[in-house]
Amino acid sequence: MNNRIPVLIALVFLVTALVPFSHGSELSADDFFREGYLASMSRDWDEAITLYSKAIQLNPQHAEAYFQRAVTLEIANRMTEAVADYEKTLQLRPDYYLALEYLAKLYDARGEHTKAIDLYLRALPLVSDTKWKSIVRWWISEARRKMSQPGASSHRTRRERTGGSPSE
Repeated sequence: MNNRIPVLIALVFLVTALVPFSHGSELSADDFFREGYLASMSRDWDEAITLYSKAIQLNPQHAEAYFQRAVTLEIANRMTEAVADYEKTLQLRPDYYLALEYLAKLYDARGEHTKAIDLYLRALPLVSDTKWKSIVRWWISEARRKMSQPGASSHRTRRERTGGSPSE
């Protein structure tokens, strides 16, 4: 009998976590966001995208909903839509480190190294940990190396040409 108590407690916790948090009968943007996150954790990508979209519809300024939808769209291999959502996230929150990093990696994987470098350079000042800063610098150097390979785009950002800081 005592072995059942932890299972029952876990079951009650799970059920309450799945019940939408709302005040009244209307669900809020945050309710849809939480449900979208749970759908993502269950790998139900289509449902997660739908729920994040509902959160955005109710609150078009919900940067985290755009970011999570972008991540989910990327997993679902809907790259054009993912790029748009990462960019919207950065429009709402220009200092959103993960959006900068994920979008840079997406651009880098697509061969758009100049765009990736620009985003990595924007992300670099947001990193305080020296080890992590080294990793971001390595990503920048790798993107530059890829650009210098035959057939790669030779277009460089203004910052790269002038050696300017990301704030310029």
